[in-house]
Amino acid sequence: MAETAEFTTASPTENLRLPWLDWPVLAEALEIAALVRCTPVAAAPTDHRRDTHGVHGVLVAEFNQQMAADRLAYLLERLKLTVVPETTVAGLRRRYQLHRLYVPAYQRPAYGALMTAAWNQGRSAILDPTATGGSSARQLWRPRLAEALWRSVLTAAGRHLHKNILGVRVADPDFAAMLIRGAQLLDARAALRRRSGCFLVSVPVGPDAQRLLTAVRSADQFDVAV
Repeated sequence: MAETAEFTTASPTENLRLPWLDWPVLAEALEIAALVRCTPVAAAPTDHRRDTHGVHGVLVAEFNQQMAADRLAYLLERLKLTVVPETTVAGLRRRYQLHRLYVPAYQRPAYGALMTAAWNQGRSAILDPTATGGSSARQLWRPRLAEALWRSVLTAAGRHLHKNILGVRVADPDFAAMLIRGAQLLDARAALRRRSGCFLVSVPVGPDAQRLLTAVRSADQFDVAV
């Protein structure tokens, strides 16, 4: 039986080992890792601030869409991580809001361990060719991991709707490969094209796109408008 991840984050001096995540925790943690990879912020938080109460925090994500920030905050809180939100206004002629999320500095080790474990374990579950014919739990949860990946990009990466395709752009080649395989797990055809500085993952408009849009609406206890 997989070990359930437990993060005790009350002390900044705790000893953390890389956890093995059980399937429900993995699905949520992988979506967190994917959401973060849709932002300009690096996967490892580095930017520091102090909130109005003097709590030292590190920046984990920055979005220009409140829905993406709300989704990430919800998932982080479900995994017992403290979230400190911040909204600022950017732009010169065209003003827009930036939604930033921080975690307290003492929780940085727990956050880093969670993200590393989620990405490594999720990538293996999605891409490993030996997964075919695996355990019944693995076969049940692989499509759910695929839903989490596609939900993250359709929420945070921005959708590119053209006459014949629904596309998303990501910078990470592993992320792109996982989206391709994830689409297949959800019975949708997907194509990969390299663009300047990114990868475009697209599915044909029609039944294939609708399968993904229907699948990502299945987020538990959270209304994701797609």
